[in-house]
Amino acid sequence: MRRGFFFVLMGMIVFCLTSCGGKGCDLLILNWGDYMAEELIEEFESTYKVDVKVVTTDSNEQMYSNVINRTADYDIVIPSDYMVHQLKSENLLNALDYSKLENYSEDMFVPSLTELMNGEDCMEYKGYYVPYFWGSLGIMYNKRKEGIEEAVYQYGWKVLFEPEILPKGSRIGMYGSSRDALAAAELYLGYSLNTTDKEEIDSAMKVLKEMDFYQWGTDDLKIDVSQGKVDVALVYSGDYFDSYYADLEAEEGLETEVSNTDNYSIYSPVEHNNVFFDAMVIPKTSTNVDLAYRFIDFMLEYDHSYTNADYIGYCPTIDSVYEGIIHSEDWSDILEIEAYDPTKILNTEGSWVEVYRYLGEEVYAYIERKFTEVIFK
Repeated sequence: MRRGFFFVLMGMIVFCLTSCGGKGCDLLILNWGDYMAEELIEEFESTYKVDVKVVTTDSNEQMYSNVINRTADYDIVIPSDYMVHQLKSENLLNALDYSKLENYSEDMFVPSLTELMNGEDCMEYKGYYVPYFWGSLGIMYNKRKEGIEEAVYQYGWKVLFEPEILPKGSRIGMYGSSRDALAAAELYLGYSLNTTDKEEIDSAMKVLKEMDFYQWGTDDLKIDVSQGKVDVALVYSGDYFDSYYADLEAEEGLETEVSNTDNYSIYSPVEHNNVFFDAMVIPKTSTNVDLAYRFIDFMLEYDHSYTNADYIGYCPTIDSVYEGIIHSEDWSDILEIEAYDPTKILNTEGSWVEVYRYLGEEVYAYIERKFTEVIFK
């Protein structure tokens, strides 16, 4: 999942930016790329005799920009947790009337996720969203190189900042977004991922600045690790599974005993980590709120949610779908990859799990300024 602002490009990129603006479509959704099963959109259109268009983007910040600048009248947006917080804080979201969602109940989600959503990090925007998928941060690594896997499991986040503990010549990739790169350094230093202490932020930025990363990236990191061009990299669990499923699809029908998926893997340290969730919200730009509710309710139906999880490949948030998947033999290979399931992090005794919070405009401006100094050192 592509989540942060990529400063190397010094700008925000939008893919497939199309808009109906109330004309030519009945429901306009702002989402991440390839993050919803097309067959479900077509089924909804056929069932309700409406036209649905999806605009895609590669960052939470671009979603925010699109909403606040009204680049179109979006009816549904699917941002990550901290961006839901920011949008709500700036009065850009409609509070949800859950009575309009027949398939919704407060106890329908994975219990450990429900506990997370009811925690301090998320309480300020409770009542404004419906969770969509969830995952965690992790270290994607190249299994081709001897000693890499052992180092990753032994040292965790340290492998991103102490190259001497890796085999000689190892190439380290870092997420080229301010919030995520900062988070990696905070995990390494033992700071909260939501610290607003400028001394701690400065210390974390210093660690980043002192590193000579082989590559700053976003989507290209997962590709380059999977191809053996980078040895370890900070990624989101969704990034890893994007590569995993792409390789499986590419190999489908081929007569080969060896899969490229055997050449790389992911490790999500349980001691301290970020667990994220993306969510469906109805922004105040919506011109068809009733249809937005109908679509969200449609996506909450068991068969539709299962189909979507099967297509996307990320961990579902609905407990019945989650249980259906973890008890299905068809998913056995995926379930062996611990990073698929955030409950394994949340349920580890003594783990420190944090959801990103919106830190406020002043802190964000400070972080962006410091990160620019890191990139252009």
